[in-house]
This record gives sequence, C-alpha cells and structure tokens, in this order.
Amino acid sequence: MNRFLITLLSIIGFSSSLVFPYYVLFLRNIGDSYDVFSLLYGLFSLSLSVVVYFGGRYIERFSPYLLMMCHSLFCSLLFFSLPLIENIKIVYIGQLLFGSFTALFKLAEKRLFMNASSDFYRSYLFWTSFVTALCIIGVGILLESIDIHFMFHLAAWLFFLSGVGLAFKLFKNRKVVV
Repeated sequence: MNRFLITLLSIIGFSSSLVFPYYVLFLRNIGDSYDVFSLLYGLFSLSLSVVVYFGGRYIERFSPYLLMMCHSLFCSLLFFSLPLIENIKIVYIGQLLFGSFTALFKLAEKRLFMNASSDFYRSYLFWTSFVTALCIIGVGILLESIDIHFMFHLAAWLFFLSGVGLAFKLFKNRKVVV
C-alpha cells in the first residue's frame, strides 16, 4: 500500500462525487416519472447487492487492482457516453452494470484493506473524504460557470486515468494472481 494507490482511489472518489448529483438528475430526467426513477435507482442497488452476495465467493480469484481497474474503465465509458444516451432501455442496462461494477470495486477495496495497516487505512479515509468534500464544495461554487457535459467528460477522463494507474499497479505487482 502506498501513496500512489491512495491518490488513485482519491481520484475515483473525486470523480464519483463530481458527477453524482448530476447523474441522479440525469436518471430523474430520463425516467420522466418517479416510478421509473425509483426503478432505475433500485436496479443499481439490486445488482450491487446480488454481485456482492454471489460474486463475493469468487473475488479471491482476481486481483483487487484488476477489479478496481474494470470499475474505473466502465465508469469512464459510462460517463463519456452519458450525454448520448436517449433510450431508457439502455439506461436500465447501464444501471445494472453500474451497480455490478461498483460492487466489484467495493469488494476489491475491502480485500485491499484487510491486510492494510491502521495508519494506511486512516490516511486513505482522510484523503478520500477530504478530496470528496473539496469536490462537493468546488462544484457547488462553480455550478454557474461549468457545463454538465463538461463535468461528465471530466469525470470520465479522471476515471480513465485512474483505470490506467490501476493497470500500472496491477502489472507492477505481478505476484498477485490476475
């Protein structure tokens, strides 16, 4: 565990915090009604819980860096394509995949921290929370001067960069089974 990993995970937290409120608005707007919006949000939670429960049995077979990298690259693809999505069926599938990849990230994160020192974990929690707070405050301040498409693309690029960084970490630690 090192600062590079904390930086990558902080970038992921920053990217998630940057777009979360606007992603919820996107779901609300494309859902066009509260029942569709709740279904979309529920699909995310349902797929997350199913993958955590059933996929958690097989998680030891894969490197946590690989799982986190897959999450980051999926989020990058999702947020790059978000402004182009107009069909609700694609959003349903996207929500199922988003929940599944988020579950993989959570399981990988847990696995990484099982062997981490308390100092590393404390440092990780501090920096990811600190960066998230700065992001939320910063977006609130900049809200009037930035475009929502710009935010989605910025988050997509940040997820992509963190995915590349995690790939670097994965290949650097070849002793970990892929």
